[in-house]
Amino acid sequence: MWALFQKRTLLERLRSPEGTRAYSMQEDRGALLRSILHNLSRILNARRGQSPALPDFGIPAPNEIAQGYPESVTVLQKLLRQCIEKYEPRLKDVQVLQLDSDDHRLAVRFQISARLATTSEGGHVSFDTLIEPSGHIEVAG
Repeated sequence: MWALFQKRTLLERLRSPEGTRAYSMQEDRGALLRSILHNLSRILNARRGQSPALPDFGIPAPNEIAQGYPESVTVLQKLLRQCIEKYEPRLKDVQVLQLDSDDHRLAVRFQISARLATTSEGGHVSFDTLIEPSGHIEVAG
């Protein structure tokens, strides 16, 4: 029963309770990854200080961090990792690596890799992350 509740966030379960579906102990990996991807996008696009209840939720605006470029990339990697470890409990052993950007838009790319904390095997997952010049962070699976 626990695996059913770990694959979707509370808000996802409230929005679509799926009351007619039979409960299963098997994990739907696709649904789990989509849920994690959606949550990562929300977390990384939130800015610190926007949530009165959780002042450290999110990351500082990337343009604030970029002032010390290229040294600021290391700071941003650390902030991304810490934020994910704190606010996405379905991932563990999170690593954030900078990737070469294949375009000239001044965007910064990272690969987020981690192990799933919800599976007995602890399967590895990775997400590509693109920080646009506007500060918007795009996360793809």
